[in-house]
Amino acid sequence: MGNERSAEQTEPEHDPYARRPGYVTAIDGRTDRVTTAAAVGAGVGLVTSWVLGFFQAPEWVVWAGAIAVGVTTWLLLRARQRRRDRSEGRAPGAVARARDRAIADANGGRRFFVAPNPVILIVMGGIFIALAVGTLGLGSMSVLTVIRTIVLVGGGAYFVVQGIGTLVVRRRSPDPR
Repeated sequence: MGNERSAEQTEPEHDPYARRPGYVTAIDGRTDRVTTAAAVGAGVGLVTSWVLGFFQAPEWVVWAGAIAVGVTTWLLLRARQRRRDRSEGRAPGAVARARDRAIADANGGRRFFVAPNPVILIVMGGIFIALAVGTLGLGSMSVLTVIRTIVLVGGGAYFVVQGIGTLVVRRRSPDPR
């Protein structure tokens, strides 16, 4: 399971930094993990919420409609891209696996985001979780409040885990005295 590659692996090595059609390319020219299908799905979801707002739909309809249309668009475009990859002889997950392997190699085997100061990530995650608990405890109970709390706790937990994963614990040598 780590960075090891099996000797019988026949999949050709994919350059994680090369441009590849169907994937978002970052400003530095590298292929990102995010597919264009995901970016288009998010954009279509935003446009859907904007259009439903013109019709003065209730807020819960706007949120549900935007999420449903955005996710459906993303899944349809993703399935089409994966089918095209298979027909052209490429492994659909080659980009994501190569990026994960390159990140782990660059970070000494760790698959976490390496922060210059991991304590900042942990504190930021704690703030997110505190805001989530505060909005849930002080606000009125509604579906939107619960969803907001879940998103904030999820984001806070992500930052805390990334900060802890970045920490490098070194044992001190025993005192020679």
